[in-house]
Amino acid sequence: MSTNPSGRRAGRLASIGLAAGAALALVASAATSAVAQGASDPEPKKPGALIIGGVELPDNAYPWMAAILSKGSGSPVQRQFCGGSLISRNVILTAAHCMTGEKAKGLEVTVGRTLLSKKNQGQLRSVRSITIHPRYAKGEEAYDLAVLELAKPVTDIAPVKLPTLGTDALLRPGHKATVIGWGNTNTEVTNYPDRLRGVQVPLVSHAECKATNREYDKSVNICAGVEGKDSCQGDSGGPLFRKVAGRTYQIGIVSYGEGCAEQGAPGVYASTSSAKLWRTFGESSEGRRMLNLLGR
Repeated sequence: MSTNPSGRRAGRLASIGLAAGAALALVASAATSAVAQGASDPEPKKPGALIIGGVELPDNAYPWMAAILSKGSGSPVQRQFCGGSLISRNVILTAAHCMTGEKAKGLEVTVGRTLLSKKNQGQLRSVRSITIHPRYAKGEEAYDLAVLELAKPVTDIAPVKLPTLGTDALLRPGHKATVIGWGNTNTEVTNYPDRLRGVQVPLVSHAECKATNREYDKSVNICAGVEGKDSCQGDSGGPLFRKVAGRTYQIGIVSYGEGCAEQGAPGVYASTSSAKLWRTFGESSEGRRMLNLLGR
């Protein structure tokens, strides 16, 4: 795994693995190079995160989960480089660092697929447009959010719910959340799973997050994880969510971290309940168009 020039901690692009520690490592530069290479090279592009300390999930556990793949001749397991989530019938939410340098025509998305290699499972869609958060595009890495507009709506799969903007009711430290993905599952050797995996991690206070992550911005970020349980390379862009009163709410987007599942280094997520994160998304014309499309 490489790190970007800014010295930011490893990013979690490429494949997802639930790691047994609480650190989310997402390196935008590593992810970008891996994705770009995948367009012309069928070799696996695995610079991103993994789910450490997690378990395999059954089919249809989270049908709104999305796998983002580069188009090419390799297997879906090789071509998957980031996660995402269906937030409306034709919009996928993911991390901005996943989309840096990407072109819509070079990507495709599967929704409702638990086993990446099972091509008849779920729905495959082309991508019409990519919109990266305008502040992330200007170098503010805390604003790690992007949306993909699909060329054709997904049918018969309910999108995941997003929290009410500005509320922190779902974000209290100590509460358990779940992160899922196809990222690396081993901190010592590369092991990218075919089947979707998930792990529960505790939410961590803003003070603890800031102490271990200098780029952390409590107005748009949250963090979670404990030693031995975490997201890792390949999990980038995937969801952090909680189930409350029978409803599932996505509270975060896998962003970055210090290694994977390391002691005292919780993983950082873009906070989907942040009013500031969504309001500033509308600072670009494309961002405003997507907010209108989403009714936000």
